[in-house]
Amino acid sequence: MTTMQTDRLVDDYLSRLEAAAAHLQRSRRAELIAEIREHIEAALREEDAAGEVAVRNVLERLGPPEEIVEAAEPAPEAEQRPTGKLEVAAMVTLVVPFIGWLFGIAMVLISKAWSNREKTIGTALALLAVVPFLTLAIVDSYSESTSSTFETLLFVLWVIGGLPSAVYLGLRLRRDR
Repeated sequence: MTTMQTDRLVDDYLSRLEAAAAHLQRSRRAELIAEIREHIEAALREEDAAGEVAVRNVLERLGPPEEIVEAAEPAPEAEQRPTGKLEVAAMVTLVVPFIGWLFGIAMVLISKAWSNREKTIGTALALLAVVPFLTLAIVDSYSESTSSTFETLLFVLWVIGGLPSAVYLGLRLRRDR
């Protein structure tokens, strides 16, 4: 096997090592890759025969890149997000019209169970119900004649306004468990 092909085996191995070390800080990752590259080069200098077999033996003795990274610096544990009474209360109050929406949003924002992205989406879904409801309520108060369809729409928004937010946040909690 040519030098170019043996270099390719080493490069592939180091690429796998770099991918496995993605969670490390950039400087630590570069240091680890440099150490392993030096180790490979030193081990190949000690081998009697230079070639594909020697390279494969050296890489096999090193072991899988994932094990090297794990030994160097274990991957951080997935963050446990606590789910408790606050989250349940937030989802329930989001379904309670108007005042419940506001308290529900406040509870969602102080909870540690949802990521910032999930909180933003949950809050936006709740506010999307508040804006049309308030708009329709204001229009209704200025209108002399109100149709029953208009009042029905207002009532439906009143009742189910926070439901999309509560469902979304509940599904996000369920997904994480």
